[in-house]
Amino acid sequence: MSADSKALLVLVVEDELMIAATLEITLDMHGYRVLGPAATVAEATELLAHTRPDVALIDYRLATTTTEALLPLLEERDVPVCVLTGYGAQQLPPAYARCAVLEKPFPMQALVSVIEEISKR
Repeated sequence: MSADSKALLVLVVEDELMIAATLEITLDMHGYRVLGPAATVAEATELLAHTRPDVALIDYRLATTTTEALLPLLEERDVPVCVLTGYGAQQLPPAYARCAVLEKPFPMQALVSVIEEISKR
């Protein structure tokens, strides 16, 4: 078993290409494996049909929809979630209450810290 296979698998759901690429690069640099990035709820659902990530980083708003539909799927698979959002945590719908929240823009070290924290839940 390689060291890489032991690294946390992080689902990334983000529709802004530059943010998704930055997340992917940052996660890779910190030794995480990346599932995605998915730009839509449908893409994320397809990824989740075949793979269980250790942690999910999901943008709250994707183009004309939100990621709220993913929450039950992630919860039933016991995947801890961090919501990445330009909204304040208090502005998110109640469905996101159990999720960690990082408000954009955030320092990449904060991202790494929250992944480590929620992966232990």
